[in-house]
Amino acid sequence: MLERVESLGKDALAVVALGTCAAFGGIPAANPNPTGCKGVRAVLDSKGIATPVVNIPGCPPHPDWFVGTVASILLFGLPKPGDLDDEGRPLVFYGSLIHENCPRRASFDEGKFAKKLGEAGCLYELGCKGPITYSDCPTRMWNNGVNWCIGSGAPCSGCTQPEFPDLVAPFYEKLTDVNLPTIGEYWMEKKEVK
Repeated sequence: MLERVESLGKDALAVVALGTCAAFGGIPAANPNPTGCKGVRAVLDSKGIATPVVNIPGCPPHPDWFVGTVASILLFGLPKPGDLDDEGRPLVFYGSLIHENCPRRASFDEGKFAKKLGEAGCLYELGCKGPITYSDCPTRMWNNGVNWCIGSGAPCSGCTQPEFPDLVAPFYEKLTDVNLPTIGEYWMEKKEVK
């Protein structure tokens, strides 16, 4: 697989890394990472290949994120400065925190937290990673807009983040070192510690 990524990547106009594993290494790259898994950008960088990489993380990624990204590249060319975030993700899909658009946000603001899965209220106390996860899941939803993780009563697991799964685990435990509402700084602090 490494040979294919290298040989195809060096001659490509761009690479779209689809899924958290391709974008950042994902579950295969979790500690202790005995096989040395890493994302496509890290692989190309290690081989001195400067091909642009657009990351479309998610476990799994939403089909709209992929189709929208490919359509945008075909219609408008490669992403311009400001179209991607610092992780190489299209801001149109990954530009806001899940927490900002969560339908349970009012419960968070009112201090109404679910005590167990399936209950009404914010899932933050049950391990929801929405306050530190960038994606448009709450507004896009899945299965033609039918549902999504939080809509089905499960907390967000942070699967679109480069730190997934190591720094968002354990999945069903409350984040303890997040200083809300300045939650965007969470990842910067984690990267400095890493």
